Amino acid sequence: MGFYFQLKQMVEQDLVEAYFESNGFLVRQAPVSNHSLSQGKKKLDALPAITVLNPRVGQNDHQLNTRLFSADLSKIHAARVATLGWENSSFSVASLTSDIQLMKFFKQEMDSNRIQSCFAMDQVYRDAGITDSLKILVVPALPKGFDRVQKLNQRFEELEVDGVLTLRSILENLLRQSQPSFTYDGHEVMQTLRLVKAYGLSKDPQLEIFNDSTGKDSL
Repeated sequence: MGFYFQLKQMVEQDLVEAYFESNGFLVRQAPVSNHSLSQGKKKLDALPAITVLNPRVGQNDHQLNTRLFSADLSKIHAARVATLGWENSSFSVASLTSDIQLMKFFKQEMDSNRIQSCFAMDQVYRDAGITDSLKILVVPALPKGFDRVQKLNQRFEELEVDGVLTLRSILENLLRQSQPSFTYDGHEVMQTLRLVKAYGLSKDPQLEIFNDSTGKDSL
């Protein structure tokens, strides 16, 4: 059972890494503490993180909104990206359809020490003179109600999180990029998505696997 949970968490992180690599970023895995953080009686796992660098962009755009979409990647030069996913948190399917459950989830999981510890910049990047780095958090979903979104954005600002991406946005972008006629040697995530398309389980531009007719990044 432990291996099963580890595998699912690893797949989530692989998705995040593949997302930035496929959008032109250099990706470096960041060391993660093995120590759990305590919040009352609850122990919180350290969040996995990567450092990403876009060599085609000279500097970060600090006017970006907190909610990030794939189109915003062209305005990012360097960032530390941490993943708060399904398997390192209390997130459940019920949270996808209930803003109340989702806000409860963020209240439980966004401990200040937990968030701050995963955004410590690598020494190798400091040595390279890269000090202007955005702090980006990947989350399973965001609430749909405007008031709750505003309240959550305030919390992100308090934690000094510069931007937030959702796993759904990442999956949609990767699905659009994957091509059934290509072979993605050494890229298991893209190879899997290629098979999803090859068997007709997802079709552009609607991405029917998500039943979304807009073709745009979703919450």
